[in-house]
Amino acid sequence: VFAKHCGDGTRIWNLLPIGQSSGYGRGTDINAGADLDERKAIFGMLGDIYITVEGGPGVAQEARAAHARGAVVIPLMRTGG
Repeated sequence: VFAKHCGDGTRIWNLLPIGQSSGYGRGTDINAGADLDERKAIFGMLGDIYITVEGGPGVAQEARAAHARGAVVIPLMRTGG
């Protein structure tokens, strides 16, 4: 739903493990990493600012990796969902 409301999708990139597609209908799928763990590691190297919306251990792992390399992490601890 989020991707469908982001305009024409030219500024949306969906990072997925090799061989998978998002199926979102918006943006460009970029395949990186052989599996979910590699994809998480790569994701943690890309951005300068990360906004996390709740999440569990996987989100915490990605946030720690991003923060360790100097990225800003902004956690939203409760979204009401």
